[in-house]
Amino acid sequence: MKKMICVLLAVLLLAALGASAFADSGIGVEPGHAMPDFTVSLTDGSTATLSELLKEKDLVILNVFASWCGPCEREFPDMEAVYQANKDHMVIVSVSGDPDDTMDIISQYKDSHSLSFPMGLAGDALGFLTIPGFPTTLFIDKSGNVGFIKVGAFVNPGEFEEKVNTFLSANYDGKPLETERAVNILPYILLSVIVASLLLTIGRWGLLRKAGKPGWHSLIPLLSSYQEYTICWNGWFGLIADLCVVAALFTNTLGLPAIVHHILMAAPVLFGIPQSLRLAKVFGQSKLVAVLLMIPGVNVIARFILSISKAKYHPEALEVAKT
Repeated sequence: MKKMICVLLAVLLLAALGASAFADSGIGVEPGHAMPDFTVSLTDGSTATLSELLKEKDLVILNVFASWCGPCEREFPDMEAVYQANKDHMVIVSVSGDPDDTMDIISQYKDSHSLSFPMGLAGDALGFLTIPGFPTTLFIDKSGNVGFIKVGAFVNPGEFEEKVNTFLSANYDGKPLETERAVNILPYILLSVIVASLLLTIGRWGLLRKAGKPGWHSLIPLLSSYQEYTICWNGWFGLIADLCVVAALFTNTLGLPAIVHHILMAAPVLFGIPQSLRLAKVFGQSKLVAVLLMIPGVNVIARFILSISKAKYHPEALEVAKT
């Protein structure tokens, strides 16, 4: 029991350390260095030239995004609010760095999101930059120097406004801020899916074999759930749980209310509570293990450890659980 908890905590610690790694990215310019002049095309048919903008503004913010980028969309409302409050002293120039985006797409995007600052296409004008991901935002101060680079979205409330206030402050001394690189979580998401799938398959294989059932059932998603649930109770609950998840994936496509999606996703969790309690009992484990088997994500690791541990399947305990 103690060994199982220690292994589980070690796995969670490694996952946390992996998630804290920063994406390694290069921009092509560095804070404190002069920003090369550029001219980009805008949706209204005009152009924006850095040197001309700096004649009128104390701060120019170059935001490189893509029309499909979710994080970009989430940070735009804060950018719009800060722009409206400070547009006499600053300007945001937001350009798409995706070659598939057209001027019509960006124009419609600007209107649909009620954005008033200049928007357009990066094109070849920003070829000197290496954009590691969308969004990427560069702050260019009154002297034409890069003052700050943000790779990734401004996700915390007030974060963007705080940076703007720093450069517009009368106390700004021209010293640049360190580049901030957001975490690139996609590789970790893909890795976690692969690892979770592997652990889930091995865990179910071990549990089924210990219960005297064919391990190959673990290779078939719906059948594995059915067979695993029969360890404790009617296997139909396993099929219902999996079918609820499948149905939840189509709620948005069918135009069903969001509440339907949440109900369908909650159903497997509710089915899993009594199953986790009984699963722990038939393998002679404590209620703490049962709780670990209930927690989404953690349950995959807990089942894996239970399947490779010395715990044995106790048919007599199952009979007690059923009653």
